[in-house]
Amino acid sequence: MAGRRLESVDQAFSAAPDLRSSIYKALIASPQYGKLFDDIGKYVLSVRSNIGNATPSTSGPPAAEPPSKKRKLDEPATNGQQAQSGANGGPRRVLLEAREVTFTLPLRKKLHLGIVQYGSSLEDKNSTFAIQARNPATNQVEFEHPTSSFAYALRLPVPEKNQKQYNFCLLPSTEKASSVEPMIWTVNHGPLKSCKIEDPDLAKIAPGPDDVLENALNHVLQKTGLKLTLPSEKEFASAIRESHRKNDIAYHVKAFRGSKEGYLFFLDNGIFFSFKKPLSFFPFSEIESISYTSVLQRTFNLNIMIRPSADAEVQEIEYSMLDQQDFAGIDAYVKVHQLQDASLADARRAQKAGRKGRAAEPNGDGEVEDDGRTELEKAQQEMEDEEDEMEEDYDPEEEDDDSGSGSESGDEQYTAGKGRNLISEELGSEAEDVSASEGEEDDVGADEVDEAGEPQADPVSVPTHKKRDPGGPTIDDEDQL
Repeated sequence: MAGRRLESVDQAFSAAPDLRSSIYKALIASPQYGKLFDDIGKYVLSVRSNIGNATPSTSGPPAAEPPSKKRKLDEPATNGQQAQSGANGGPRRVLLEAREVTFTLPLRKKLHLGIVQYGSSLEDKNSTFAIQARNPATNQVEFEHPTSSFAYALRLPVPEKNQKQYNFCLLPSTEKASSVEPMIWTVNHGPLKSCKIEDPDLAKIAPGPDDVLENALNHVLQKTGLKLTLPSEKEFASAIRESHRKNDIAYHVKAFRGSKEGYLFFLDNGIFFSFKKPLSFFPFSEIESISYTSVLQRTFNLNIMIRPSADAEVQEIEYSMLDQQDFAGIDAYVKVHQLQDASLADARRAQKAGRKGRAAEPNGDGEVEDDGRTELEKAQQEMEDEEDEMEEDYDPEEEDDDSGSGSESGDEQYTAGKGRNLISEELGSEAEDVSASEGEEDDVGADEVDEAGEPQADPVSVPTHKKRDPGGPTIDDEDQL
């Protein structure tokens, strides 16, 4: 067959010209293998034809999946890199997979959520677990993190949605926060559309259907010392009902951190602010104190003093524009968990003035005693005290002095009149008609009486003022008398 072309080889290897050229070179060197290469070409063509004409069978068992179509879920690859393996180096298998779950962090897209086990069995104490997300289009693992990387796991209702939804939040520990991002995904209330449990032992623990993911995840997290935290009405429930579902209890309080809007959740292990970056979780062990500022009629601010570690400095985080209706619930939460109320701390406290501007009297320990009132009541009382002080300090004479129409007091007027000719100052030129002297004033005695026996008034004691009549002669005051 040297020098003769084989039709089967040409058709079978038309897409691989280099391989076809190598086959013909081998035939030239060894013509006895011509029949073998012809059979190989015909076999390739027959396999290709069978694959192209294959149809689903309704009677017999399903055909074996070709190797190229096998799930890549078990391939330990994440973005082209080797995935993290278990500490014990055991076999890797997927315990549960929920398809097309909406992720918010670290990627905002729909991914297949999986719970992975490294080890021989679910109950093996040496087994380790991880949470992974797989791309539905490429079947490649987008990210995978062991459960030991997370310090807190939360399942919280999504606020202000027409349909009830839940956010699952996995938060990394402080030591691994730089290398592991928080993980958040959302599921609707009720059974998941596509959730498959591969492990029969896990299927018994999480029978579902409404809470299959919650129970399965909580069981796996408990293997690493974590638990899934849910909000509780016993801990805190907002006084404001859900805006879109009036019959549902709201466990959140809307707040702002700077210009970013979010929600505060008061849980049994700490305070969580979500769901936009930056996420913040304040466990009780890190909270130094809590205080209230800018307490107004409708809103107030919540200040949280935290110390992330023993050698770290205290930081203050402020959340503003909290609704005043939730003040009582938050204050009760702070008192139940014995979170120090630093609203009246020395660093924050202004000089508290009492009546007449006097400072409030401290007790025997040098501290101002707390009367048990809320911050809103205290603010209202201070405003009332200020109004009372303004009313008590009001002096109408001072107001007249300020307007320029008041007069001096009697003592001041008397002192100022000594040594001055008041008549001359008051009457001016008309004083010329007044005949008075100090000697005549002193000569008034008991012997100057009228016929009735009454003392006779000296003319000087009643000054005579000449009044001018516009139409007539001048009339003296004595004539009028």
